[in-house]
Amino acid sequence: MQPERARGLKPRTRARDDALDEIEVRTDDGVALRGDVREPIGKERAGVAILAHAMMARRGEFERAGFAKFLPARGWRTIAFDFRGHGDSGTPAARGGTWTYDDLVTRDLPAVVAAVRARAKKLPVVVVGHSLGGHVVLAAQGTGRIAADAIVGLASNVWLRDFEPSRAAWLMKRATMALVRRTCERRGYFPARVLRMGSDDEASAYFAALVRATEENQWRSDDGVDYKAALANVTIPVLSLASDGDLLNCRPICAERFHSLCAGPRRFERIRRADDGGRAPGHMEIVTTDRAQSAWARTEAWMRDATR
Repeated sequence: MQPERARGLKPRTRARDDALDEIEVRTDDGVALRGDVREPIGKERAGVAILAHAMMARRGEFERAGFAKFLPARGWRTIAFDFRGHGDSGTPAARGGTWTYDDLVTRDLPAVVAAVRARAKKLPVVVVGHSLGGHVVLAAQGTGRIAADAIVGLASNVWLRDFEPSRAAWLMKRATMALVRRTCERRGYFPARVLRMGSDDEASAYFAALVRATEENQWRSDDGVDYKAALANVTIPVLSLASDGDLLNCRPICAERFHSLCAGPRRFERIRRADDGGRAPGHMEIVTTDRAQSAWARTEAWMRDATR
């Protein structure tokens, strides 16, 4: 993207290298979301890929092993951004920042997609969501908040009993969410950094929605919008990628069941081994290490085919 103003999207300072620009997108409630833009290498223009990060993380996760560079090398412009309260966007939870899950669905992602779409011209726009980013984009697409051309869910699902066939795994998920709820009640937010569970803390109001989903087996907005039912409105192509090394957060069977509710063309990719022949990468390792680059290549090939 060139350094010019366009519908709420404005460049800030030049970032870490000459191939990357830092941008700012304003949401309709005034929150400044920060992001990084990488332009395609060479003359080919395959499309635009918005990279939405995981929970307790930030946009930098896509830089760690080169995923954010992998797509531009194959003709994609990428925009990796921070959800509010994460990275450089908004106020962190530890400093009093608060937000809800619905804020990400109805404000943050729609603002980014609208700004990117305004600059994309005729290029297709694909949202690649890792974990949290993956189910936020499906909720936003299903409820008509965004209009992407295709969606990729990397290790993405919601913890509902309907998607988890293992009783042992489900009991572990319930226990985990009960611990999260108690921690938020004591601290006023979830201290992921102190607990060494991620780079960014989470607001209690945000976690309340996910705790409720697990306890009630319902994925709904705070005002009752049924996000699960809305998956039937997702008629664009959807790719789900999950790893056998992801033992709890997004087990492959759960990812497959979750994405099966989408009504459009669907494809499920399962990582059984790492590229080096070792164990399959874990939940974060899918994007934070280079052990799944062959899966990245399959993902990019699918994106290209799905948007032709």
